[in-house]
Amino acid sequence: MTKVCRECDEPTAEPIAVALEHVASTAGRVVYLCPVCRFVLGLLPLDQHPKGSDGRVRYEEEMPA
Repeated sequence: MTKVCRECDEPTAEPIAVALEHVASTAGRVVYLCPVCRFVLGLLPLDQHPKGSDGRVRYEEEMPA
């Protein structure tokens, strides 16, 4: 399934869901990024969010030095 990356606006055949966009008047939408933008921004894929997450953007934890 091809989606458009929310960050670079380019179509990607490997979209990664990173968050749920919350909208007050309608159902929310899933935010997709291409693999490069997800890596550069350091966002945690939605399927790796902690149980009970509300779907907001989460950043990967920094690696210990």
